Amino acid sequence: MSISQVYGRWPDIVMLLFIFLFAKAAIRYTLYWRIMKQEGCQASCKKAFVRDPFIGLDFAYERLFQGSPARNLKGSLEMYRRLGSTYTVNRLTTQTIYTCDVGNIKHLLATRFDDYKLPAVRVSVMGDLLGPGIFTLNGHSWSNARSLLRPALKKERLHGLSNILERHIQSMLGQISSQGGSLDLQPLFFSLTMDVATEFLMGYSTNMLNNPDGSAQQFVDDYMVCSTEAARKMTLGPLQFLRFNSAAKQSKARVFKYIDDYIEKCLKSTESGNSTVEQSNLLQELSGAIKDRKMLRDQVLHMLLASRDTTASLLSNLFFMLARMPDVYAKLRSEIVAAVGDSVPDFSQLRELQYLRWCINESLRLHPVIPSNAREAAKDTVLPVGGGPDGNSPLFVRRGTIVLYHVYSMHRDPAVYGNDVEEFRPERWNGLRPGWAFLPFSGGPRVCIGQQMALMESYYIVVRLVQAFERLESTDYEPWRELFALATTCENGVHVKLHEG
Repeated sequence: MSISQVYGRWPDIVMLLFIFLFAKAAIRYTLYWRIMKQEGCQASCKKAFVRDPFIGLDFAYERLFQGSPARNLKGSLEMYRRLGSTYTVNRLTTQTIYTCDVGNIKHLLATRFDDYKLPAVRVSVMGDLLGPGIFTLNGHSWSNARSLLRPALKKERLHGLSNILERHIQSMLGQISSQGGSLDLQPLFFSLTMDVATEFLMGYSTNMLNNPDGSAQQFVDDYMVCSTEAARKMTLGPLQFLRFNSAAKQSKARVFKYIDDYIEKCLKSTESGNSTVEQSNLLQELSGAIKDRKMLRDQVLHMLLASRDTTASLLSNLFFMLARMPDVYAKLRSEIVAAVGDSVPDFSQLRELQYLRWCINESLRLHPVIPSNAREAAKDTVLPVGGGPDGNSPLFVRRGTIVLYHVYSMHRDPAVYGNDVEEFRPERWNGLRPGWAFLPFSGGPRVCIGQQMALMESYYIVVRLVQAFERLESTDYEPWRELFALATTCENGVHVKLHEG
């Protein structure tokens, strides 16, 4: 066919293309209409105002020229209070759904679990930081990764955790003593949980508390740079490719090298019989199933994030509040001393400490470590509520739509927790059964795999610190503000003065 013939048929080709696109759009609309009719969906009437409803130039300007904002938890809460528990941000080609509704969140995480997946933005950013693993995979790949990690965190394995905790708690108490009782607890919590996690999961501790200026501290500093960079890139959404941070790239290279070297050291220590953990650990089991060292490193990084960051953040947030509430601290100490005295507690005793459990729950409610998250619709589906004038009708969710859910705001529902939702009041948990309205460790099939370890570790550390110090006094009167990182904790640290009995 000659060029002139091709040009002569060009109008026909354009017409065929137009017909094809029109037919495709008609079929898609018919499928949308059918689902909406079957489910009783209505369009959302709760919409956030956007300056550019077409291509999102306002979003691009804010992110690229005004800097990536902090998570702004209180700002998000105010939006929900103004617009309702589910609202949308609409542009010409995209819709983003925001929700703090309990039913919608349960629907995302459990009821219609297979209808949703991790958003591509999160997979890209977290995958760049951690590699493929439980926090970045979907479908069968995620199931396989989780099945590899689950045996190392069975309840029967947690019995060996107490000896490890006690050894490192004593190191932390030594650090507190050397600093004179007035200090920032937050870095000590992060060092403590790092030492415990590496010994329990890998058989060989980083011993950061005893060697605070060593290579382990460099690793943590580099990891925090990478974590902050990952959080900032996620706020950019589809524009993340425009951000480049050479310092973060160098930090990531050092993080990977540290973990690679550490894995070699741990495996050699285990083979020579120098491991301090009597039973097999996660690293041993993974190394038997995974021969590729890069994949092994990726799984280790995922578990360190799950077991270190969340527990340290929980402890920091809790002691931040306890230092400002001497009556709560006194009541907690009274319960612990009456039940345990000054002896080393076992896990069965920890489970019986009711007020301790209330304090932990209240901290996780007020300052959830993972305060917000998101899912992407893997297919055309629905949410139970969010449509119609009153927002109580089902809402159609087109494939590819991002649904952001806000646990921080859900944990402040006065209908569940009372009108004093901004107050730290452990007594509210007396008889309270919030169900899906309380999600500190997520829910459904992706519920936190290290939940039991995090709770037992937190209970134990709180008990041993409260036993050691009769009073806890805050030396920083700034309000709690979120640190911009993957796990939410105190921006200014936890500055306290500890008084022995």
